[in-house]
Amino acid sequence: MKLKFRKQRDVMWRKLLGILTLFSFLPYFSICQNKLRENGWYHILSGQTDSISREPIVTTKDFIALKLDTDYFGKYVISGQISNYKRKKWAEETGKATGRQIAFIFNDSVITNPRVNCSIESGAFQITSVLDEKLPDIYKQLKQEKIDSIATLFKGWEKDSLYFTMPPEHRDSIRMAIDYWEAYTWIKLTTKPDEHYWYSITDSAEYKKLEEALKEELEKSNLSSRASDYMQSDTYQMYKMYIYNNPEYINLMFQCFLFKKIRGLYSYLIDDIIQTKYPSAPSIRTYVDKTDNSDDERFAVYEWQRQIWVLMNKDKQTDDPRDI
Repeated sequence: MKLKFRKQRDVMWRKLLGILTLFSFLPYFSICQNKLRENGWYHILSGQTDSISREPIVTTKDFIALKLDTDYFGKYVISGQISNYKRKKWAEETGKATGRQIAFIFNDSVITNPRVNCSIESGAFQITSVLDEKLPDIYKQLKQEKIDSIATLFKGWEKDSLYFTMPPEHRDSIRMAIDYWEAYTWIKLTTKPDEHYWYSITDSAEYKKLEEALKEELEKSNLSSRASDYMQSDTYQMYKMYIYNNPEYINLMFQCFLFKKIRGLYSYLIDDIIQTKYPSAPSIRTYVDKTDNSDDERFAVYEWQRQIWVLMNKDKQTDDPRDI
């Protein structure tokens, strides 16, 4: 009886393995020839000749943890974690892909293409393959790719810190755990000070009062859907003129409710307020309209803010060259 059961079980697993092999590699030959994509996770698009999306969901530099492990059957598995900056995007995009497949691309080959059951809010992922013996080498290359991305950011920096006295494996561990986008922002902050506005505001009472009044005004029921109508209100004009006369408070504006829901009406108001003070300022809409998720939108806003800080610093330097 036991022997018969084992034979049935072995037949079942052989059939399952055949199904998984077909499942994992059916898309490969039709979608990955002569294409150049970053290593990472991608949407699989139905009804298209090239069924892998051109833009990635996340790439290797968005990982903050990678671990080579084995599953219940002794097969290799790569487990990973998405960085804080990209975690919301990962949750949103896997939510969109619920019931469909996504693919992990490595060196322009589909390594795995699992079906997504639900939004993955934890930021976790696993890379599996029927050719699991290839995963240890893939793991090493992915880990080195992330480490190199951080090393590139800090290329040319002084090497006299405690960090450079550590053994190489310790330094690699730190690089692996660093959020690439947080490091990128910090590097920009330190290497391009003109793209950041240093300020010290000791009294924000009047500003806060005007901001709260504007928030209440915009929350009122209004039949108009045009931003120009809202701009005519006395409350809005008072807030706008206060920012115009006290540009350092733009930094508090960047933290206000207008930036919590930035598309639509608020983006037009932000442009009007900023461009009244700085006519050459770029529109915030040209930055956020290119994004399709909250994480990329947040970074787009930061890139726009850097351009505004440049204008603020130029204005400040014109008023008093000693300030910068």
